[in-house]
Amino acid sequence: VNLNQVHDPRGRSVTAFVPKFSHTPFEGVLSMFEMTSRMHNSPQATGFSLRVRTQVHSRAALPRPQLSNRRKSLSHPYMVVRMSALSGIMEKAANANAELLARKEGSSLIGKKSGLQPLKGFPMSTLEDKADKVVTVLQQNGVICMRKALSEEMCDQLLAHVNEESERGKAEVETGKVEFDERFGGVNCRGLNGTFGYRQDMFLSMESETVQAGLKEAIQNLGPLLQGACSREGMLHEISSIVSDPKSPRQCIHADTIFLPSKQFPVPMKPLYTLFFALQDITDDMGHTTYLPRTHTERAHELWNTTPKQKEAFIAAQPAVISSLNKGDVAIFDSRLLHCGGANISNKRRVLFYFTVSEDQRWPLPNGLHGSNSVRSAADGNGVCVIWDCEPPYH
Repeated sequence: VNLNQVHDPRGRSVTAFVPKFSHTPFEGVLSMFEMTSRMHNSPQATGFSLRVRTQVHSRAALPRPQLSNRRKSLSHPYMVVRMSALSGIMEKAANANAELLARKEGSSLIGKKSGLQPLKGFPMSTLEDKADKVVTVLQQNGVICMRKALSEEMCDQLLAHVNEESERGKAEVETGKVEFDERFGGVNCRGLNGTFGYRQDMFLSMESETVQAGLKEAIQNLGPLLQGACSREGMLHEISSIVSDPKSPRQCIHADTIFLPSKQFPVPMKPLYTLFFALQDITDDMGHTTYLPRTHTERAHELWNTTPKQKEAFIAAQPAVISSLNKGDVAIFDSRLLHCGGANISNKRRVLFYFTVSEDQRWPLPNGLHGSNSVRSAADGNGVCVIWDCEPPYH
């Protein structure tokens, strides 16, 4: 995995998100992550490694855009307040409507034809001599599960780190130290509860030794699978976490990225694969992730992006599986696959550690257009990227 595509939430290169490394090439700093054939002692795993771009950008080196005279004329305090209030009302209405739609999908559409089935899990030993078959299942179905991909000790460390960073990040946003989108990404059906809702996509910094260790262990254990899906030159596109607190609402069925090439955007893109690691046993009332297998295709997206009535009929006709992850398990899915997170009606927080990889280096559309909720995609050749929330009809 090549870390060229790891960026901070404002779109600078990762070095801008890690101040103490702002002027240090990462090639040497992260040389500890060089992977060797020790991964499963498999010859297929040889040469899988982490490499990082040496081009560095500091925050101070990035110029801020200047407002035009016309833009300045629209900055009257009264107008700003009115527009801000209107924007907030419209956002709350859209969120409430999305939650209503999600409840309808969950109660009467998803699994209507064949019921909800558990996502089949492969033991890690399968990768020793059948990694190619596991990759084929992933490519065909768009989703698989690997059991015990992370150790319990690593899960405990990552869980403690995410919980600590969650409190720190919220405090920094509330005190105005950082902007919301410096710590948190857009997420489907966040929940109507102040600034943060009940569900957050919280970015994780590579500065953390815990995050580094978790990533290293995951790549070592899943090396043959990741190489088969993304090649030896696969790129790491993001490192983040999903925090789902009690009262998190059910999500709408959505895809994290559109299918490319398409009629509107005739540019190719290799699959992005997202890996959701459960950091604790996830019970039914904590909200499993539901996937609609084989909906990562061009035809499926055409049928899904139609009228509301046709979309409902399409969802109801699809097979559906639930992740049912236990501590250390990982669900790996194609970012184009239709899926949704379940409601958390328990009294426990559900936390997922995740990262996304692809054989391609960057999202090909300008400014991250129609990218995923939190996939950070390069906007130009110098490493500056942007984060885009899903826009209708991809939410």
